[in-house]
Amino acid sequence: MIGISVYLSDEDAEERILHASSSGVKLAFTSLHIPEESGISPQRVRNLLSLFKREGFQVFADVSKKTPAILGLRHFEELKELGVTSLRLDDGFTTDEMLELSRQFRIAINASTVGEKELQRWIDCGLETGSMIAWHNFYPKPETGLDEEYFLKQQHLYDTLGIPVYAFIPGDEKKRGPLHLGLPTLEDHRGQSPYVSAVQLKRWGVTGVFVGDPGCSEELLGKLVRFDQEEIIELSYSGSGEIEGEYGLRPDPGRDVFRLLDTRMDNGVPPLNNVKRPRGTITQDNDLYGRYRGEMQIVRRDLQSDPKVNVIGRISAEHLNLIELFASGQRIEIKRDFSH
Repeated sequence: MIGISVYLSDEDAEERILHASSSGVKLAFTSLHIPEESGISPQRVRNLLSLFKREGFQVFADVSKKTPAILGLRHFEELKELGVTSLRLDDGFTTDEMLELSRQFRIAINASTVGEKELQRWIDCGLETGSMIAWHNFYPKPETGLDEEYFLKQQHLYDTLGIPVYAFIPGDEKKRGPLHLGLPTLEDHRGQSPYVSAVQLKRWGVTGVFVGDPGCSEELLGKLVRFDQEEIIELSYSGSGEIEGEYGLRPDPGRDVFRLLDTRMDNGVPPLNNVKRPRGTITQDNDLYGRYRGEMQIVRRDLQSDPKVNVIGRISAEHLNLIELFASGQRIEIKRDFSH
């Protein structure tokens, strides 16, 4: 599941909703209570929620106890009529209030702060795990994003209970204020390619990956949706080889290389560019390898040169970390990097 984040104060919010919808994204997070959204008219909220509903979105809303009054509503249940399907509650709600709302909405609890004891207490009080989402915070301030070890510990907790986990990655265009430094859940993801971060979260078992920043390019959304729906990882490369296309990896990954299926050939492949093969190198076996002639590999760890192996390209630096996220038999698409 891939989602966007839409902020009521964003002048381009309508455009972003339509842009995401046309890319196949139908999930959205929005906030109906944080300070940065103060001064937004109830009509503005209703217009955006109406647009979400028209485009077929599921809307997940961050709310406080003041949200209905701010929007001119009598009850939280009226948000459901406006298309909101899930609520992310702030700390002001009692357990009884949470239970009551869980009969109308899915409740997103804070996966970044809620531990086993608090979670078990809610379950003992009657909050059903099937009505819950475990949703992590995003962290605008550098150096404050979650540690990987802690994140994985929380993931294990919620996996054990069958509660889906949602998390944020930064966008690749306009960053959200006031700091404009990205909105990741994990600190390691602040400066990393958002695409790589999304694949990593999915590999860890995260169900919902949401772009926290308002700015998200058409290219990034397309790649995220494709991986989510088809499990195809896209890689950019530089080099002399004309190797653009879709490939499958063998289901038995080697220690040193990933081997690309159906790439051997009968035509001659003369020895050429037999240089060292650092991690991320794309290679092709030449005539000296006999029946393996033409077979392509992606190198997993630094290797020395081999006269039987031609170097034909290299995975771009921003995609290098995708290599160890390949699943057995992974489908990949290799595209030439024209940015260099």
